[in-house]
Amino acid sequence: MRAPLSTGCIWLLTLWLILEDRVPTPRRAHGVWASLYRLGDLIGPAGVLASGAFLAYLIGAMLAVRVVTVNAREAPKAARFRSGGTALTPRVSHLAYDDLVSFLQDQGRLPRPVPEDSAAVNPERERGERLVVGLAVRDILGETRQLRTKLLIASYDLFNEYDRAVGEAEFRKNVAYALLGLTATLSWLQSPWWALLLIVSARLYVAGVGSERAANDVIVQAVVAGLITPLSITGAAGVPAVPTGRGQ
Repeated sequence: MRAPLSTGCIWLLTLWLILEDRVPTPRRAHGVWASLYRLGDLIGPAGVLASGAFLAYLIGAMLAVRVVTVNAREAPKAARFRSGGTALTPRVSHLAYDDLVSFLQDQGRLPRPVPEDSAAVNPERERGERLVVGLAVRDILGETRQLRTKLLIASYDLFNEYDRAVGEAEFRKNVAYALLGLTATLSWLQSPWWALLLIVSARLYVAGVGSERAANDVIVQAVVAGLITPLSITGAAGVPAVPTGRGQ
């Protein structure tokens, strides 16, 4: 509840700043506004506070942005229309990425790297292998909804670590988005100096990406350690093996 409630409060504050001049006073209120004022008097300050918190939660839940997984179905499309550079780089740390590469090589799903001093090095082959590695990681992370359940069964402590990182990522990124809207509203209504709040939004967003990467690392390392097995590894779905003995 932390992320929806916190972001909802910020969005509710933003909405209030925009509509404050249009809200009538109790003496001039009529229609729906008069009914709301009478309801507020009836339920008291505590009821108004609880209703406001519930409304903030609903707004935050509707505008919440989910984080962590990539979509494995979109990976082949990205490979088809984009280069194999940053477009296929999942949000995992370099250490987890390298560990997964070694894991896939040990399983024969990726070929061993050709020595740098070999005259048979093929740049096109290297780019293709990097592309396959990127797709393999994306396929694994694309199964996160299923893998998190497997992780819960395999290791409750490790699942708690994953769940904590997910919660931090969702909280930080959603608050960053909400603060961005509040900053834009304050800069428009008050002073451009309020744009300095963008520093806070940017910092929170970067921290959220770091937490998202940490959550993905837990999934990848659990796969490497053999605690969970994604369908892309068993062969039921995902990236096909690359023949290690293919000619250069």
